[in-house]
Amino acid sequence: MNDRVRTILRGLQAALAAVFVGLLVGCASTEDSANLSERPWNAPKSWEHGMPAGMFEGR
Repeated sequence: MNDRVRTILRGLQAALAAVFVGLLVGCASTEDSANLSERPWNAPKSWEHGMPAGMFEGR
């Protein structure tokens, strides 16, 4: 094999090894008990519930 082919194969081998290591490591997460909060993050706040009740009085 000539040097150019060896260089390309080594680059592909390094890229494949990097992908494999990336898949092997994965993402870290915590247990569900550690993720519990006092209030869910997507729950509406007291001021986000819609129109004030007094707007439609008198109709």
